[in-house]
Amino acid sequence: MSPLILLILAAVPCFCQRPFYAGQRPIGFPAVADPLEDRFGDQPIPASLNGDRVYANKLSNMPVDQQPYFFVNRDQIAEHLKNPQTYPQRPSVFNENRV
Repeated sequence: MSPLILLILAAVPCFCQRPFYAGQRPIGFPAVADPLEDRFGDQPIPASLNGDRVYANKLSNMPVDQQPYFFVNRDQIAEHLKNPQTYPQRPSVFNENRV
């Protein structure tokens, strides 16, 4: 009787790690969209859309004067993001590599 109780006590926390209503797929892996719906093909979509191709398709169907500026200027923004402006770090006595 005691080994059965120990087995149950060991198994219950394993099943309680993820609730049943959260789904079976791992967290952080989105479902793959149907490739036939993808009108952009290999074109990168703006970074501000966070990979939402459905929203990108909706924006591309809108007239240009009603599209948001980040979507109209997506090529210029992507070119600007390739070479971000960086600044050198100020020296600090706390992070010097002393031997």
